[in-house]
Order: sequence, then structure tokens, then C-alpha cells
Amino acid sequence: MKLYFIFFLLIFSLKFSAQVVGSSGTSIESCLDSVDCYTVKGPSYLFYDESKNDFYLKVTFADFKIQGDTSDTWLNNPSDSVLYFKADLQKEQFPALSNQNTKSFVLPGQIYFNHKWRDQSITLNIYSTENSIVNTNNTNSNFKYDNYKVNFSLPFVPKQFKTYKKEHYNKQTVTINVTLGRINLFKADMENMLDEVYNQQGR
Repeated sequence: MKLYFIFFLLIFSLKFSAQVVGSSGTSIESCLDSVDCYTVKGPSYLFYDESKNDFYLKVTFADFKIQGDTSDTWLNNPSDSVLYFKADLQKEQFPALSNQNTKSFVLPGQIYFNHKWRDQSITLNIYSTENSIVNTNNTNSNFKYDNYKVNFSLPFVPKQFKTYKKEHYNKQTVTINVTLGRINLFKADMENMLDEVYNQQGR
């Protein structure tokens, strides 16, 4: 009985640890007519699929809603839920693991929102962390990507994906800013987090 209990705990622990996904600090600036702006902060999620060389950003806008805020703004619109960004990122584009090594380049990709794809490029800044050389001895399966942090901004115009009945929603522009983002090495059990886009080829 004791051995069975230990076996159960081991399986449960492995399953639980496999589901742990690190979030990235993210701010969203939303502007009306490009002047009346406000910023909210929350989590986003970054993934890298080594088998396909695909880089993903997932933003759930509900995670950025301020508790108790009932203002009629685009970010508080409950019908707008999740945005994805997907891009081809080759392994060779990551900087070599050494103290404070940096690479910056334009990365073409696509935004997926409201069941539509649209081309959008970002300028991706990738940093190797100060202790990246030490961390290469880490046994964590994500150790390589734990040694990197990324910064980028993703511009997004909601009306390019959806026509809103409320005219002030159609005048909204959004910028998603990821700072010191953490990349999660994509695993099969994470597919549910990207289920809307993982097997899609874009437009």
C-alpha cells in the first residue's frame, strides 16, 4: 500500500511539473485616436517549438482587466479574448550562451485574432543572462531557454480583425510590450495552450 501511494505521488508530481509554464511581464498600452492612452499590466506566455522552429506569444486580455473597472473600453470588452503571435525563429538566430550576449533583429510573423491572420513584424531583442554559462549545467529540460530573456513590442489594431458596433472601439490602437520575457520550451502537453493556432499554417 505504501509503495502504491509513493508511486501515485511520483506520477502526480511529474504531471504537475510538466504543466508549469512561466509567464512574462507584459504591459498593454491602449490608445483612442492615438492620443487618449492608458496602460495595464499582466502576464503573457512565450513558447518555442524546437521541432518546427516556431516562436509563439499568447495574450489573454481578460488577465489584464483591472478588478472593479467597469469603464466602457476596448480592453474591458468580454467578447475579445485571446491574441496570438507566431513567427519562424531559427535556432541559429539565438545568441551564443555567454555573459550578456545580445542579438536584435526584425522577425516577420503573423497575428491571430478573431479567427483571422494578419502579417506583422516585430523587432526582437534576445539577451543571454549573466549566469548563462553556469546554467548550462542545469538538468532542467528548459535550461537552454531559461538562459535567454526577450524584449519586443507588438502593435495591434483591433478593427483590422473585427468591425465593432461601438465606434470608439474601431478607433483603438494597442501596443503589447514584453519586457524580459521568459521562453518556455514547447512540449506536447502544452499543446492545449496553443490549440487555436498550433496546427494552423497561417494565411
